Amino acid sequence: MAYHSHFNGDTTGFKLCCGIPLVPLNTAGAEAGFDPVEEAIELFRPNSLFKNFEFRGGGDKLLVYLIIFINSCLRRLAERKPGPPREEARQLLYAHAHDRFALPGQAGFPLSGLFTAPASREEEEIIRTYLRQCREEVGRRLLDRLYGPAAAVPGVPGATASSAPNKHWMAFANRRFLDRTM
Repeated sequence: MAYHSHFNGDTTGFKLCCGIPLVPLNTAGAEAGFDPVEEAIELFRPNSLFKNFEFRGGGDKLLVYLIIFINSCLRRLAERKPGPPREEARQLLYAHAHDRFALPGQAGFPLSGLFTAPASREEEEIIRTYLRQCREEVGRRLLDRLYGPAAAVPGVPGATASSAPNKHWMAFANRRFLDRTM
């Protein structure tokens, strides 16, 4: 059984847009608290091993969207042989986050049957901004998972930033979650 989002429960404190809760993101980093981006990065590898996923709420929809985006980030980095150094990977992921992407209700959206289409131009702009912010945060935080912390911690063995991406993460680049791609 797949792992589900913690944001499926009580969403009364969050605005809903296109069927997903607009949970505030911690832009200060993972140490600031748990948010949908951190949850997606944590659950990416275990959920990638499942072929089926039962959606239990709006949090799951956002989780699956971010898992599919993480997979597309890994595929983008895997195209470079050998793996790109950290700075080049940062540039690639930033550009990928800002690529033109389909919104719910548009052709090419990977989860079109699950998300509701925006009801107005205002809602379309809200979901575009929120998903872009999620994509930027995924790219930024994924770098630390792939390459280690940006700044090496003095006196802590193994806390240096690597020049090549983590092979255990990159092994998931070829796995497709729910047979969906971005």
